[in-house]
Amino acid sequence: MLKKSTSLLGFGCMRLPQTPEGKIDYEHAQKMVDYAYENGVNYFDTAWNYHNEESELFIGQALKKYPRDSFILATKMPVFKLENPEMTATVFNRQLEKCQVEYFDNYLCHSMNRDSWQKAKDFKVVEYLTEQKKLGKIKNLGFSFHDSADQLEGILDYTDWDFVQLQLNYYDVATGDAQQLIDICNKRNIPIIVMEPIRGGFLSRCVPAAIEKIDAAYGKNKASSLALSYVFNIPGVEVTLSGMSCMDHVVDNVNTAKNPIPMDEKAKEVIDGVLAEIKAFKTVPCTKCAYCMPCPAGLDIPGIFALYNDFKLFGNKFAFKREMDKMEVKPGDCISCGNCMNACPQRLEIPQLMQDIQAEFDAL
Repeated sequence: MLKKSTSLLGFGCMRLPQTPEGKIDYEHAQKMVDYAYENGVNYFDTAWNYHNEESELFIGQALKKYPRDSFILATKMPVFKLENPEMTATVFNRQLEKCQVEYFDNYLCHSMNRDSWQKAKDFKVVEYLTEQKKLGKIKNLGFSFHDSADQLEGILDYTDWDFVQLQLNYYDVATGDAQQLIDICNKRNIPIIVMEPIRGGFLSRCVPAAIEKIDAAYGKNKASSLALSYVFNIPGVEVTLSGMSCMDHVVDNVNTAKNPIPMDEKAKEVIDGVLAEIKAFKTVPCTKCAYCMPCPAGLDIPGIFALYNDFKLFGNKFAFKREMDKMEVKPGDCISCGNCMNACPQRLEIPQLMQDIQAEFDAL
């Protein structure tokens, strides 16, 4: 069990509003944090690499006016960024400074998969973090995870973890091994923290026919509420993170947490219908996390996938061609270095996808 009671909804700090220059819009984002806090949200999740390493600075500033024991702050060790074991301490101490706190309620090894976990073991990252926990600088120690069920079992066997953060949503449960991951955590009584409940926003604006099914069942603009309500109902889930980028998102998600859609037979039928509509379209399952960035060739990988998905979902060839023509670096300029594939939590074959998108564009 986690050492402090969490709100059902958590505030993810990866998709905060931005200025035209690409920096966090502090004024807008502060209002969002304040609204969430005032409406019962007490869990705030950030990471070293979010918003070009600006997210921790922002949330530290945003929360410092509130009593330290009134909120739960989580951040993560960027194992994929570590160049040597000594960097672990350097990064951790810098995170405390950036967040303006003396301890983290929840601390995670970030984005664990086979390769990053091997690096974490080689660099003795867990051993260092366990020592910080003994010193009171970490209250709960866990990890975020993007890999197979077997790999999850192996990591869980390594030490006594306090929680696991998993990518869970009704799409991944239906099409991947997410249910296996849930079952493993429940069997071990490991609390689950959910990330990507709306799959990077995809489930709120996916196939038009799918959205129409949700609208018919629950009214307009309920796609996000349906996705969140589904995850709230998963056994073992302590808190569900949502990366909110405007005040409307915060208000809507807070209302959903207070009054979730019942996961009854009606909801099951609607979700099954949505999944059937999504399956009929060949979109790229990118969540726009941007872990693949920056690209050595200068490609805007998440942007290209978003543009392509809009084309596949809405069929506007003119808009697709117009926006592709504006790009200085196009999918065909991919150098197939593989850096992005190593970083991608969804394990997408990005170089091949870039070739495919370029070929489809050229054929228009």
